[in-house]
Amino acid sequence: MTAGANVCRARPAARRVVLMLASALVLFVGVTAPSPASAADSPFCVVRTTQPEVGLILVSVERIDARTRMYAFRSKAVGDAMSDGLVRVRVILPADYDRSPGKRYPVMMHLHGTNNSPSTWPAGEVEQVLGDNDVIFVEPDGDPAGFYADWYGTPVTGLDLLNGPVPFPPPTWETFHLRELLPWLDETFRTTGRRATTGSSMGGFGAMAYPARNPGVLVAARSLSGAVDLDALYPITPVVISAGYDPRIFGDRTLQADNWQAHNLVDLAAELRGVSLFLASGNGLPGRYDDIVSAITGAPLEILVHQMAENFVAALGRAQVPVTTWFYGNGTHPGATTRFYDYDDLPRFLPQAMNALNRK
Repeated sequence: MTAGANVCRARPAARRVVLMLASALVLFVGVTAPSPASAADSPFCVVRTTQPEVGLILVSVERIDARTRMYAFRSKAVGDAMSDGLVRVRVILPADYDRSPGKRYPVMMHLHGTNNSPSTWPAGEVEQVLGDNDVIFVEPDGDPAGFYADWYGTPVTGLDLLNGPVPFPPPTWETFHLRELLPWLDETFRTTGRRATTGSSMGGFGAMAYPARNPGVLVAARSLSGAVDLDALYPITPVVISAGYDPRIFGDRTLQADNWQAHNLVDLAAELRGVSLFLASGNGLPGRYDDIVSAITGAPLEILVHQMAENFVAALGRAQVPVTTWFYGNGTHPGATTRFYDYDDLPRFLPQAMNALNRK
């Protein structure tokens, strides 16, 4: 297997254009729509009828360097969502892991953004960012556009324009990460049982949604430029998510309003009480790590997610849930070529996260 390989079925260029154009509506179009309400299932969606299955089979292990390994699995929760049928997880061990056989470590799970993979960030760069922090850093597959959720259904055609084939039953990414991967990590490595999440963009949504939807599983969470309000500037954000990803992830926004609300962090803010939270974003103006391409394609998205972040902070305030914020000014949406926004942000979260992870 090629080092860090991650075979995917997405069409990144097409999705990037759709996301850019749809989110640009925030700046130029005023849209009005009736308030959403729950109703019958969409005629365009084959709805999941069974609970997600759980079962993880290790297929291969590849050594990247002294600290880093790439693991490939077959997952019942994800099924055939990835084109080669495998999900991959990169694990970076603490520098002293092999030298300290009696020591246990907390886990930090990093959730990647859209069109990224566990190998998007070069392992050596991540190791440098982590420094000597005693944490097992885990980077799992989340699909190029899986959005860290157990999908509501599958298109009746079995595919859609941007994402290609969508299997039935649909993938259940939340189940994979929390009910398959976390137990495997505890069985495979010397863990303490305390865990944190971190992520950017789509991954920033997952990093906050997982502790909000699964109380007691995670003790700290960081979101950089994350989709932390699925209804921001309604109906703009639901249109962006449905057009740029897949409307079957959460179902139709109007017909399956209850499911959208069950995943929307603004509605779940009170569930994050007791979790050490860190939230960051730029303002969408070109920053120190932007080139002409990222300045054009990343600006509308970052303006949108900055509004989401402000909405989320307000919701946390109403729920009296503390959060550390870093709204750092100029900077567009983080991605593979602008990952240094992540590298600047993660070290700011690490001391806060380690304090929560090491708390007795």
